[in-house]
Formats: sequence, C-alpha cells, structure tokens
Amino acid sequence: MRVVLVAPGFPTSLDDHHKPFLADHARALAAAGAHVTVVCPAHPDAPRRHEVGGIEVRRVRFAPASVEARVALGESYRVFSGLSALWVIPMIARLVFAAARQARRRANGDTAVIHGHWWFPCGLVAVAAGAAAGRRAGSVVHVHGSDAAVTTNAVHRWLGRRVLRRAGAVVTVSENLRDWAASLLPRPAGLHPPRSAEAAGRRSGPLLEVVSMPVCSDRLGAPTSAPADGPVLAVGRLMAEKGFDMLTEAVALMPAAERPELVIVGDGPDRALLEALALRRGVSARFTGAVAPSEIGDWYRRARLVCVPSRREGFGMVVAEAVAAGRPVVATAVGAAPRFITDGTNGRLVPPDDIEALSTALTAALQSDPDIPDQHTDPLAAFSPQAHATALLEIYASLTAPVSSDSAGHEQKP
Repeated sequence: MRVVLVAPGFPTSLDDHHKPFLADHARALAAAGAHVTVVCPAHPDAPRRHEVGGIEVRRVRFAPASVEARVALGESYRVFSGLSALWVIPMIARLVFAAARQARRRANGDTAVIHGHWWFPCGLVAVAAGAAAGRRAGSVVHVHGSDAAVTTNAVHRWLGRRVLRRAGAVVTVSENLRDWAASLLPRPAGLHPPRSAEAAGRRSGPLLEVVSMPVCSDRLGAPTSAPADGPVLAVGRLMAEKGFDMLTEAVALMPAAERPELVIVGDGPDRALLEALALRRGVSARFTGAVAPSEIGDWYRRARLVCVPSRREGFGMVVAEAVAAGRPVVATAVGAAPRFITDGTNGRLVPPDDIEALSTALTAALQSDPDIPDQHTDPLAAFSPQAHATALLEIYASLTAPVSSDSAGHEQKP
C-alpha cells in the first residue's frame, strides 16, 4: 500500500525538534510495510527531495522563503491572516497536485491513501487530492488539538464540516477530539466502516476513529528512579496554550524555601515573557531552548517530576513520555492525560487554568515518594508505534477494499 502523508511541516532530520511525532508516525507505517511518501511545504533548511529516517520527503515551493520558513516552523495560523492569507491558495494547489501525483505512482494493483494532518490546510488537501487521484485513492483527515481551537466561527465550522464529511475516514488523537469531530459530521458518530471511499464522502459519512500518535518509549531509555533533588521539568513550545506562565505562578505561591527549580525545555515566541515573569516572581527557572528528540530522555532522567500545565492539548505527548520514563506527573486534566495518570499514584491531575490547585498538587507531589510502580507504564502499550501502525492500516484497508455488487445491485465488500 502507498501512503501519502500530507502535513504543514515535517522534521528535516531525526534530530529536528519540530513535530518529531510526525516522523515517528511515518516510520511506524513504513516498518509495518507501507510505502510512505511525505508531501509538505518547503523548508529553508532542507532540499526539495530528501529522506528522513528512510522516509521519502517531497517539499513544495509556494511563496517567498520568509513565508515558507514561518509555515515550516508551525506558524501557519499566524501567517495566513490579513493579506498574507492569499498565500494559502498556491500552497493548497501545489500540495494537492504533488499529493495526487504521488498517489498515482502506486505499483501494479496497489492501493493508495492520502493522509492529511490537521483539517486545514492538509485535510483539505488530502480530500481534494484523493478525488483527483482516482477512485482507488482513499483520504484520511487526522485531527489534532489546534483543529478544534481554531475552528471558532461560522466560516471555519462550515469549511471544517465540508472537509471532514468528504474524507473517507476522520482520525482523532483523543476521545474529546473525536466528540468534536462528530459534532461536524452529518450523523451520530459510528465506528463502522463505510461501504467505499466514495460512499464515505458522499452518503453515509466517514469512518470516525481515535488513533493517537505513537509514543516511542525506546528513545527515552529504561525507566529510572527519580532523583530526590532533581528539578521540576516542563517540556513544550513556549506559548500561552502550554501554560508555563501558570506553572511559574504556581511555584511562586509556595514558601520561598520550598520552591523547586524549574527547567523548561523548548523554544517559542513567549520565551522573553516567561523569563521576565520568573525573575519578577522570584522563581528559579532555567530555559534550555529546544533539544533534539534523542536527547529528551536525558532531561526526564534528571527530573524529580514532570509538570504539564497545558490549557489545552489534543493528546499530550509529554505526559506519555514522562510516564514512560518513570517520572511522576502533575498535569492539567486535558487531552489524554487522564488515560495515563492515576491521581495520587503516578501523578496528580488538576483543572486547567487553576493556579492554586496546581501549586497544591506540586507541593504534594514533591513531598511524596518519587518512585512509580512499574505497572503504571502498562497503558503505554496501546500507544506503541506497532499498535499505531496496525490501527491505521486497518482503516486504510477499509477505505481501499474493492467494492462489488450482488445480484440485486447492492454494494458489497469481500
């Protein structure tokens, strides 16, 4: 099976910290036997055609390099505002052409699926390219956390509804996003496969499933005991939705003598604001900048515990990685965090945007035994690369299976 992955950005190497979960996703599918090609916008630091971890990547030009660079760094929704929004038209057109062309490259009798990440613009691209590539090319739209967050007005909902309804399958990274996607579909969410890719888009509605991104725990190394004097670690892009300002304020509520050191790994537009906030509130905070995916395990091992104070998450990869590394986690109850954390055992859950609750939970976690029982890593088995690929390949097969007709003219699958 040929799988064409369409994304607004893709790592330039396995050491690139931008969206490493997409590389994990592509490599998991390839390891399961799929022929994977990635189609994405151009990147200033990468050639038009190259390989990343054995995955073929094709990057398309669509705008001046300054615009392309911002899109490649995950700022699409900021770039495409005002007059700059006009650049989305050539980007979508070029991506549709490239994705459809790759889908048509399937070998003798092979099938193809075009899998778009985020409903806009790449889900739209997947649906359009799937139609352009022919009847045997299925389309999948993979919904992430920002999809719901940016679909805030009637125009966005109208467009999002049209994209999701025309997909062969809609895949979400968590149950709450599945419920959001179901609200845009023409029928109550059913988990049965459509009769064909064409029927999925035009009649019965798409297949709707939850398939979270893979957790590559082997990259983190074996779980270790947490050092009693280690810092509180936070990992993520430095922007408001990650809640690092709340973490700083929560630590500031603690008595000065009991405040832990914070280590915040990641880069982003809010770094200067967060550094100023920590200085003003008397919180010891170290900002490391972004690190390569292969190095993140070292930071988990140095930590006493991990805090994930996000205001929203589609999935919450940091929670999963922290559990895999054997670290207690204090997190807001968003995304998939409740699936990984047993409150009071391997971590603590608090409501989002509640600084006092976060401070109380951090204090309690720092005063408790840092060792985590081994059985609490069991839920991660469902999020392994192998499980991820198996779930997706089953969905792909349901979209691309040949359709026949019985004597009464009803469509049937073998």
